[in-house]
Amino acid sequence: MSDKEAVRQANRGFYDAFETLEVEKMERIWLQQPHIVCIHPGWRPLSGWGPIMHSWERIFDSTFEMKFDIAEVQLLIHGDVAIVVVQENLTQRGYDGVAKSTVLATNVFERSGSEWKMVLHHGSPVAMPRDDEPPIQ
Repeated sequence: MSDKEAVRQANRGFYDAFETLEVEKMERIWLQQPHIVCIHPGWRPLSGWGPIMHSWERIFDSTFEMKFDIAEVQLLIHGDVAIVVVQENLTQRGYDGVAKSTVLATNVFERSGSEWKMVLHHGSPVAMPRDDEPPIQ
């Protein structure tokens, strides 16, 4: 399998783990090192294994269901680091009902042995329409 395909699978694995709402599956995606970083939309940066895994527990505990439709994937590999930029079209169901949102995410993976492991996830909510969309009147 090519590096490009392996990174695509690792990225898809992140969203598959996210949709299961199971911390154990999310743990398999991340590199267990102190230099990992996660920035959830609207949150301050989290660094290190413990704080990041605790954040997933908090998110999963308050959510009944999540479904991602991933679009506009851009992929760059340089040596043992891969950067994936995506548009996350998210539908989630929680205590407040169903919500839909769009998030631009940067996912960074590092090669660890024969696997690509996540070392950074940064999600930013999209508040503005794309440049080619007409403004709302």
